[in-house]
Amino acid sequence: MKPTQLLFLFFLSGISITLKAKDTPSKSIILKNGLKVIVSEKTDNDFVEFEVWYRTGSKDEKPGIRGMAHLFEHMMFRGTAKYPGKSVFDNVEKVGGQVNAYTTFDRTVYHEYIPASALEKMMDIESDRMANLVVTQEILNTEREVVGEELRNGTNNWYQKMHADRYPFLYPKNHPYEVDVIGFLDEITQFTAPQCMDFYNNYYSPNNAFVVVVGNVKAEEVFAMAEKYFGTVTKQLDLKKRNDIPTLDTAKIRTNEMNINFPVQIYSYSFPRPAVSDPDFFGFQMLTDILFTGENSILNNRLVKKDFLAYGFNVSNDAWSYYPNLAIIDVIMNASPGNVKVKKAIREEIAKIISDGIPKEMIEDYIQSYENEYILEGYVSANISEELGMAEYYLNDYRKAYSLNEAMKKVTPEEIKRIAGKYLSEEKIQLVNIKPE
Repeated sequence: MKPTQLLFLFFLSGISITLKAKDTPSKSIILKNGLKVIVSEKTDNDFVEFEVWYRTGSKDEKPGIRGMAHLFEHMMFRGTAKYPGKSVFDNVEKVGGQVNAYTTFDRTVYHEYIPASALEKMMDIESDRMANLVVTQEILNTEREVVGEELRNGTNNWYQKMHADRYPFLYPKNHPYEVDVIGFLDEITQFTAPQCMDFYNNYYSPNNAFVVVVGNVKAEEVFAMAEKYFGTVTKQLDLKKRNDIPTLDTAKIRTNEMNINFPVQIYSYSFPRPAVSDPDFFGFQMLTDILFTGENSILNNRLVKKDFLAYGFNVSNDAWSYYPNLAIIDVIMNASPGNVKVKKAIREEIAKIISDGIPKEMIEDYIQSYENEYILEGYVSANISEELGMAEYYLNDYRKAYSLNEAMKKVTPEEIKRIAGKYLSEEKIQLVNIKPE
């Protein structure tokens, strides 16, 4: 967080907050082909955040095409017959905008920040990419070299390499998140153009996507544009949510020790995390933030600030997930026999919460901080779009983005105590001891 943001948060914490910056007027429609279009009219400048969310990610890959979702994100920037090559970049750059994309286990999102006057052109481009992407073996060869280099560069960062080496030991076979998003280099180098087109035709369709537009626009005008361009896309998918997900409650990780080529020791804790749709989700998030990961969390204050037994805590995966996943929390320390004190302190604090819960004042401070940050982020169109998109994807209703702080306020101390007993019991928590070679 930037210093100016911190100052603003300190200022906000001393006043009664009534401002709701994110509550800009928002409307939506669903086109006949199933594409939902969400518009938030934010009129403080002449720019627009325009995003297309596809409900696909590495969770949809099968053995042999691990890494396809991420590689395909790259392929989408190679163009169509109408907009070939670097047309996406060229059209955004010439109006002074920004364009990018990202892929996770669950979703792939393409986003542009552009002048409002350029929105219609970008709708034409994005709808054409949804319907008419051109994939040749030559284009594929170029992009998989880029992805391969990205993967190889990751091994030059000791922490990324550690995470990549650790990942195959964590999830049971056939879990949607059993392979890291980047995939396997030996499979990526064998991809063919027909395999890419199969993935495109299987997952890139209007009824497996939605559009979010935030900025100085009129909703009805955006809806008309969406109907004009996206409404002509006829692809349809048979959408099914998997119901064969292996349970994580009893699954055991496949190693308890690892070596790294770096002079630190890491206690890597993993335990089941509920999916966003689970009633326990918000209480679990509050619990792990207060206990492990917040700047003023219980364990950060004790082990980092007070006892100087650890350098810090790091969360190495997404909190929001479509299916139940693993919370992975790394405690980074100087390599020392005395680190057994760290394990003992963590077990003590967890046992204390399971027995006594978290003090109400600590929960209130957390909610106030959460609400302050929620308000601060609401002044940026990209943040609003992200909140709307996450609520639409994971909660099936973008309007719930405006009440996430209310969901946090409903979490009670008794609920935190129950959730701690359910997810942080000794039989649920697993530990990988990662030591220098």
